[in-house]
Amino acid sequence: MYFKSMQMTLVTKNDRTGIVSGANGRPINVKGEAKAQKAVHALAQFGLISFSREQAFKSSTYSIHFIKPVAKLKQLYNLGEEVLILCCNDSLTHFKSRTKDFIDYLLGPQSEYRNRLDKITCFLVDDCDNIEELIKRDRIENPDTRLIIPFSYQELSEKIDSDFLQNRMRTFLYERDLFGVASPLRDDNLFFGKDRFNVISELYGKYLQGEHGGLFGLRRIGKTSILNLLRRRVEQNGGVAIYFDCTKYHHLRWNAFLKQIVNELYEKYSIGSEETPVGILPETFKLEETDERYSEDRAALSFEFDLKLLHQNLKKRRILLIFDEIEQISYGTSSSDSWQNGNDALFFWQTLRAISQTDNSIFSFVITGVNPKCIEDSKINNQQNPIFNVLIPQYATLFDYDDIKSMVSNIGGHLGLQFDEEIYAKLVNDYGGHPFLTRQICSKINAEVLERKENRPYIVSKYSYEKQTPEYQNKMETIIEQILSVLEDYYPSEYELLKILALDGSDMFKKKMPLGDSSITHLLGYCLVTRERNDYFIRIRSIELYLNKKHKYEKLLDDSSEKLARITERRGKIEKQLRRIIQTQLLLKYGKKAKDQMIKVASGATKDKSQETKLRSADFKAAMQELYFWQLKTLILDDWKSYQMLFPDKKKFETFFDIINSYRADAHAKEIDEEDEALLNYAFKYFEKVLEESY
Repeated sequence: MYFKSMQMTLVTKNDRTGIVSGANGRPINVKGEAKAQKAVHALAQFGLISFSREQAFKSSTYSIHFIKPVAKLKQLYNLGEEVLILCCNDSLTHFKSRTKDFIDYLLGPQSEYRNRLDKITCFLVDDCDNIEELIKRDRIENPDTRLIIPFSYQELSEKIDSDFLQNRMRTFLYERDLFGVASPLRDDNLFFGKDRFNVISELYGKYLQGEHGGLFGLRRIGKTSILNLLRRRVEQNGGVAIYFDCTKYHHLRWNAFLKQIVNELYEKYSIGSEETPVGILPETFKLEETDERYSEDRAALSFEFDLKLLHQNLKKRRILLIFDEIEQISYGTSSSDSWQNGNDALFFWQTLRAISQTDNSIFSFVITGVNPKCIEDSKINNQQNPIFNVLIPQYATLFDYDDIKSMVSNIGGHLGLQFDEEIYAKLVNDYGGHPFLTRQICSKINAEVLERKENRPYIVSKYSYEKQTPEYQNKMETIIEQILSVLEDYYPSEYELLKILALDGSDMFKKKMPLGDSSITHLLGYCLVTRERNDYFIRIRSIELYLNKKHKYEKLLDDSSEKLARITERRGKIEKQLRRIIQTQLLLKYGKKAKDQMIKVASGATKDKSQETKLRSADFKAAMQELYFWQLKTLILDDWKSYQMLFPDKKKFETFFDIINSYRADAHAKEIDEEDEALLNYAFKYFEKVLEESY
């Protein structure tokens, strides 16, 4: 009776359940072993089984079934029209990669079922008793994996009720944070953005033509995810592709890296275990292994020989070499001296370009990073840069409104979150369509809902979003700083222009652009700045707010009183922090005698005889507040060794302190000219940086 009443909450009389009828009017045959058939019939209480077949994959045989879930299930868990049920015939002692590969094969973009099945969620049934733990462990190790809802055959050997099914689905859907996935995506199940699919197609087209590609963009914009899907596209269409994260290889010299490329190609495409990609190379194929072959004077010729040999034995399939984080093997930007200052980048790209120019059927390459400097500089150590103007760089763009809505509503739906329509526009305005920033905010919303133990589906209102917006902004500052670091590090002049746009507006921004739009090539390419008619705007509001907060004292002011007010504010903050530091140091060193020591030093440096009386009548904390600003300098210099870690350069400390002390609002009636303001700003920045780092 309980089962029926629960079932009524999930399945209505208007829902179709059971097994679909075939052309003969009879239910289709449910394929698989008897235990699989029982499992499918148990799940068929909550939907219509529309397809069933057995299929072999990598030495295993599976039975696959499609279920059209009832309306309530679709609504609660954002399921597609049909959902995969995969029944394994051999028990999983661990969650085998072949099973995951088969799921990817069935739900991937190249699948014959791609237009039928939900590409994110599926049901998995297996003999293993601890199948739940296996799937939980796998999702920790692989956070971007598909949403797999596991069952054992024992659990589905008889009818199940709504409570059982929903508890299992909540556990594996609602308790998962798909928004919080920080690692690059390896497949398209959580991949969104219309333009990104176009970028993949364009890069794939270049590969087919033997041309080279370049993809650049801000940190966390999704470049590596695009590369992963490009690689999958090439491999799924019978091509050869290999990926190199250059952060792992820049410690190698140019010749050793060339050797590494051919070795990894050989290892990847050799016939190996069933868990590795299907081997293409003949079993008899071997690479000649001698250290001398890849010495600096022989490396280029050996690489050309090996690459051509690999290409020939890979059935003449063009090889795609993907180099991510290209800055790490580029002149002027690498972390390793031989690449940054030496000729490693020159020799490396000379080798690749020479082969490519001779025969573009052998390979092509795609380079990716935040900094296109490697293709923009015409010279490397006064020699012609081999890849200067070899390719036209593409930039990973930001999402538009439709992309953001599709991503947030789709992922949110699987987590039991429904967003007010107005929130999508607010997310686009606040985070400019940056997918990672947007997902991080939604991740925090999901965490808050989870912490409050709200029932799901849960509606996220525009009011709750607006209320939390300042907190969200604060939590995003570290990520924003990381995103902007590429400009600070590589294009400081453009970073300064971005600051001006944030602080002083479009008119001042245009005045400061020496060469028009060519002055902001990367700001435009990164989609940080957009132009409408003759005005410029920062596209990502959270970045504009961050810049205003971080550089608020650099805003141009015309009014003298405003300048004095800002000077007073900055000086006051520095003074407060210095008093706190000195008070703490005196207490640590002198304990109960801290006040006496302070009075002794401070009184000896002033002609104000009444001050000592005031100091002795107050407690230590209050007495510290009675000191003149310049007396703080005296206290620090008196015990310089204690403060030397904070201020390593004594002369610089004294100079900047005196500058700040000389410009006081109570002592300055005259106008503050640009030279004075620049000098003060320099001194303030010195103390602000030091004191900020001391917290």
